[in-house]
Amino acid sequence: MNSYDAEVAVVGGLLLDPVVDRVLSSGLDHTDFSDPTLSIIYETILKMYSDSKPIDMMTVRDYIDETNKNTNCNFEYLANISNTSLGSKNIEVYSKHIRNCRVHNDMEILKKQINYDNYQETVDKIHKLELDITNEDTNSMSSIIDKTIEHIDNVRKYGTGLSTGLNSIDSLLKGLRGGTLVVMAGRPSMGKSTLALNFANNISKTHNVLFFSLEMSQVQLMLKIIASETRINQTNVDMNDMTDKEEERFYSNLATSVNKGLSIVETVNLSVKDIVSKSRQANGKKKLDCIVIDYLQMLKYDKGKEVSELGNITRELKFLSKELEIPILLLSQLSRGVEQRENKRPLMSDLRSSGEIEQDADVIMMIYRDEYYTKEESLDKGMAEIIITKNRTGTVGWVKCRFEGQYSLFSDDTIDIYDK
Repeated sequence: MNSYDAEVAVVGGLLLDPVVDRVLSSGLDHTDFSDPTLSIIYETILKMYSDSKPIDMMTVRDYIDETNKNTNCNFEYLANISNTSLGSKNIEVYSKHIRNCRVHNDMEILKKQINYDNYQETVDKIHKLELDITNEDTNSMSSIIDKTIEHIDNVRKYGTGLSTGLNSIDSLLKGLRGGTLVVMAGRPSMGKSTLALNFANNISKTHNVLFFSLEMSQVQLMLKIIASETRINQTNVDMNDMTDKEEERFYSNLATSVNKGLSIVETVNLSVKDIVSKSRQANGKKKLDCIVIDYLQMLKYDKGKEVSELGNITRELKFLSKELEIPILLLSQLSRGVEQRENKRPLMSDLRSSGEIEQDADVIMMIYRDEYYTKEESLDKGMAEIIITKNRTGTVGWVKCRFEGQYSLFSDDTIDIYDK
């Protein structure tokens, strides 16, 4: 199969309109190209995109001149490609065609190489390639029946949505549902990051989770995960002051964590467009089941227009959840108004720019720990209230969970208490 025309269309389209994230969502790699020069240009565009460099005919030509001396890619060549391109309108279709052609050609090569000694190994490779290009008619009854069976199986295993790992919270939410924006809010020190990380860790044991951490490092989060699973005091973990038995549990759990589907992006100064682009790119490589963002106010936006800017962010994330058909968990700070009241349990109106967030969110949950405010007088020591103030597809109310800060862990209490 020949993909040259599609390769010209993709590269030319990107030179005119660098919608790299849309191409990456198809999984297209420079090794899928049959034409060496076009492969170099595409690889160059990906590198420039990764480095946040402007992309057009002039900048690509200059970048290639600086980094690759073994190509005849001059300005005239790039201009000809751009002139023959149809733009970016159908660029995903052309990208998938290039990849499919490469896979078909690889399959033909493998078929010619089959012999008695390599038969099973080669057939397995061909079968894997066939799975890569399977494209069933999504409107056919066969496809719909398959989706229905898969849905029923998922409901049986995980409930209506992805299980958070805490039965008490699942009893209200019925799991985190695809295509929904879930906002988790609270004042500092309530445990937002810990609860979100608990959710992500639990889900990643069977699904793929992308966690954007704008505040803590990957290592800090990993240490919190290990502490929560081994019940080793996090201070001991942080200070490397563990007993021999604790150290054995620590490294054993660390070794098994490699099998989890959790990816952590540790970065600062990200915009919502960066989040969307990186999420599409990650989903193109490996289907995502959930995204967690810690947290809203740490994203890059114009602080002078906070109300409208935060509204734009939540709207973009809502669109992304619908596009990828997965739940997005977004953490958010609450306003200081909570501290001024005698009853410090949070209300929906305590959300910063609450009208915008309330409108876009499908679920809003808030965390309250009485012990933080009342200290020794608290009747709820070691407990946290998870208050569901909005739930488009389930119950509103509240549940009590056990909070063990020394282990970075929220867990179900013996008795679940919630309003109906």
